[in-house]
Amino acid sequence: MDTVGGWLSEIRFFYRRQSLRPLSANGQVLWHYLMYRANEAFWQWPVRLSLMELAGGTRLPPTAVKRARRELVEAGYVLHEEGRGRQPAGYVMLSCVQPGRPMQAFPHLARRLAEDGQALAGTRAGAG
Repeated sequence: MDTVGGWLSEIRFFYRRQSLRPLSANGQVLWHYLMYRANEAFWQWPVRLSLMELAGGTRLPPTAVKRARRELVEAGYVLHEEGRGRQPAGYVMLSCVQPGRPMQAFPHLARRLAEDGQALAGTRAGAG
């Protein structure tokens, strides 16, 4: 999750946003289920989930999941891409702490890996 405070901060800011633009109960249920599944996938985007999995996980009929998904997309909580062929749809959770930006897993680690990669590349270039 992000350096601002992780999953708990995202949930806190999710509820703060509800006072400005409230979601339906189904939208809230779907958002929480998507958060759970994103955590299970270690915040690697996109998280690929079938409509039937979402329906089963949220205990909502598929038509209600579709409406809730559309609501989350329109309100800027989620990016959604249709699956191709038999591939499930992809989801990217957008941050409630930093609206419009994808939630990030361990950005400090990503920066360190990028810096290590640059240092390694510089070492290789100098070794030649």
